[in-house]
Amino acid sequence: MKDASSSRDTTPRRANKPGCLGLIVGAIAFIVAVYAIIIYFISQGATPEDEAGEERGIAQCWQSMAAPEMTDRQRHTTEERCQEMTEQFELKYGHAPSVTQPPSS
Repeated sequence: MKDASSSRDTTPRRANKPGCLGLIVGAIAFIVAVYAIIIYFISQGATPEDEAGEERGIAQCWQSMAAPEMTDRQRHTTEERCQEMTEQFELKYGHAPSVTQPPSS
């Protein structure tokens, strides 16, 4: 009787199957391409329309603090959010937005 394990040992399993190196290289190339596209779009400068839209958003944020139905806690949270938006705007565009504080009551 012939030993089954000896016939298996003489023919390596990898020799009969195509490798997946091409698949791995293709997947890595795809990932690199996706990251390159994401970095390209992130690095693009904002348009004047983007800047104006963000300024409008900051102004609306500060105006929302004047709502009489807001509690002190909501007002405090909104103020922190508006300050953060203002700081991010200054970092992004290099100057302060036109409205940087809530309207006086």
